[in-house]
Amino acid sequence: MAEKSSLFSYIATNDTTGIVRGELRAQGQNAALDQLEKMGLKPISVKKKTTSLLDTQIDLFEKVPPEDIYNFTRQLSVMLKAGVPLVDALDSVHSNKTNALLKKTIDKVIDDVSSGLSLSKSMRKHPKVFNSMFVNIIKAGESAGVLDQVLFQLADFIAHDLKLRMGITQAIRYPSIVVGITILVGVFAVTYILPRFSTLFANTKIDLPTPTRILLGINQFFTDYWQFAIFGILILIIAIWRTLKTKAGLYQWHKILLELPVFGPIAQKMAISRFCHVLDTLDRTGVPILDALEIAGKTAGNAFIEERLGKVYKDVQMGKKVAVSITSHTLDIFPNHVLKMIQVGEEAGAMDDMLKEIGDMTDAEVQDKVLKLTATLEPIITVIMGVFILTLALSIFLPIWDMYEALSRG
Repeated sequence: MAEKSSLFSYIATNDTTGIVRGELRAQGQNAALDQLEKMGLKPISVKKKTTSLLDTQIDLFEKVPPEDIYNFTRQLSVMLKAGVPLVDALDSVHSNKTNALLKKTIDKVIDDVSSGLSLSKSMRKHPKVFNSMFVNIIKAGESAGVLDQVLFQLADFIAHDLKLRMGITQAIRYPSIVVGITILVGVFAVTYILPRFSTLFANTKIDLPTPTRILLGINQFFTDYWQFAIFGILILIIAIWRTLKTKAGLYQWHKILLELPVFGPIAQKMAISRFCHVLDTLDRTGVPILDALEIAGKTAGNAFIEERLGKVYKDVQMGKKVAVSITSHTLDIFPNHVLKMIQVGEEAGAMDDMLKEIGDMTDAEVQDKVLKLTATLEPIITVIMGVFILTLALSIFLPIWDMYEALSRG
């Protein structure tokens, strides 16, 4: 088993600049010394550098935006296509605008690749930056000897995925803002405004209307039992989080998600689109169909669908046709016209073109469904918000009105 890569700080000399200091990553001190020798340096001191707790905490909250992953992938593909060696190409994608975590990750990848590790294995050490789909596609490109082509296609896929997700985000932004404001107004009214009137209401003999009693009861409950409420919410969040971290829990959640009346079809079509685009990307770059199916099946973004596509891979491995296998295991997931298109594409020897057509068609359907959903939700949410605010207003002003009438009669 190979020794885990570590960071070393060194002091060395060379023939031109004299004493130099720096850091490098290597699998042991001997490997670090070998790297210095290859760099033309004569080591004076090489010490393993320990990672501080502060660095670990900072890394925990750092993330790399998808846009930076796209830029990195596109630039690297251009460099490799131009014939630049891999290590030099990786080093060239650094810039002042590069995300800090991505820059540190690239430095570590460069050290690992310089030590003889493959690019995919180097990237697999950094799942926070390079997800399993990214690493698996890189691995397939290395195996087929078409890494530059795979990177180019992968960059196109990332750009397409970003465009689709940005469209969905923009479509649901307004409803999300409205719902958020409504919740904040409700919390503010129940916890701050209504309690100011509760003492006044308590000193009167009028019967409080139902909305007022309900909101005062909610406020009283959270005032008396707020510790238990917060504790219960935290326990629920942790339980859900731990359940979704398990394979079985994630599988059941994704299965339930597909059965939801409105959001299920959108999630299903997004999974189909991702599968088709990834399979198209790999097929166009000459990756063997078995490897392409295995990778594409793991990138659908839905554990339930991925499990079905895993069965498709096993059937094709046993010698069955792709279209027949997909029909056998995903009849309740893939629409009939999609299954027919895959069959026609396979029989005509134009699987990649047909997959691209299916992916583009499914993307258009997703965007159309999201736009229709937004158009439907906006008036519904507006009405709900109006009713909610009206209820809050009535719960405050109805008792005041009753008090005014009582005083007028008295």
